[in-house]
Amino acid sequence: MKILLISNMYPSKDFPSYGVFVKNTEQILLDNGVSVDKAVMTKRTGKLGKLVGYASHYLKIIASGLTKKYDYLYVHYASHNALPLLILKKLNKRVKIVTNVHGSDVVPEVPSQEKFQPRVKELLHRSHKIITPSPYYKELVQEKYGVTTPIYIFPSGGVNFKLFYSFSTKEEAYKELNLNPKQRYIGCVSRIDVGKGWEFYLQAIAQLEAESLTDYKYIYVGSGKDEPKFKQMVQELNLADKIIHFPLLPQSSLAYVYNVIDAFVFPTIRKGESLGLVGLEAMACGAPVIGSRIGGLKDYIIDGQNGLFFEPGQAGELKEKLRLFMESSAEQKENMSSQAVKTAKLYSVDEISQQLPTIFFNEV
Repeated sequence: MKILLISNMYPSKDFPSYGVFVKNTEQILLDNGVSVDKAVMTKRTGKLGKLVGYASHYLKIIASGLTKKYDYLYVHYASHNALPLLILKKLNKRVKIVTNVHGSDVVPEVPSQEKFQPRVKELLHRSHKIITPSPYYKELVQEKYGVTTPIYIFPSGGVNFKLFYSFSTKEEAYKELNLNPKQRYIGCVSRIDVGKGWEFYLQAIAQLEAESLTDYKYIYVGSGKDEPKFKQMVQELNLADKIIHFPLLPQSSLAYVYNVIDAFVFPTIRKGESLGLVGLEAMACGAPVIGSRIGGLKDYIIDGQNGLFFEPGQAGELKEKLRLFMESSAEQKENMSSQAVKTAKLYSVDEISQQLPTIFFNEV
């Protein structure tokens, strides 16, 4: 079987985390004997760079679809790749498209993304198969677009347990991150962008610390358009001594972060949070997830067992859940940690690796 992998997000040396799950799905296909060509974009900066990049990317998609024979065209991110695929489908009706939809594909995060919705709908109706990361997202796609196209679930490449696991000793992790091994940490890993909930994380910390100083410090890993606002809020809330901010890190470094934190906070308010793979990666390292009761998080967080829920956007409730976790006994925390690892194993690459090729090999 031969597949053309299409995505406007793919890792590069400068941006190793950008679309890394796309590369992970590629590797799963390769490991299962599937031949994969690529029409992918790495991260571009500046308007001109993006314009040239997308023009070249679109031309490659159309040219590859017309001049080469593939069993399937497998696309990640319907919104930004629909246009060339719809053109290609008109020029060559025999091409079979498998569309893997994520996040803002279905639930636009900002008004400017709404313009893609008519093309997304058309692409999904013209696709041979659809892949979503979670049961929650599958229902969302069915309800919004009324598609009759078969929809399959595949959790975004899965959790790589060769990378994400609970270290037997944490010394290396503290050393790599230049952190104090005697200090206790809570962590969050996310882009600093609209809908990610970073402001509620900071507000909850400020409220908690104002009521009673804790012996915790709080890690935030990420960069984004709202980073200036993030830094300003840290200062306004007098959290400079409590917040440790790292920029975007490669996955190998994220494993260190997950191993030094007692719990992972996932404060998203996005209805388009199609799975939340970072939460599962944190769980694999033994960190329970204190997360918003929203999106794909509802499919794997079990309140009180492997994590805690709070209502999206409610900083006060997040504060209380942080307090509840901190005041839990060592035995309760250890039980939550063990349950978190068990949950993550259900999403491990080894556990799910056959699901993706099966989707392609099973004809409908």
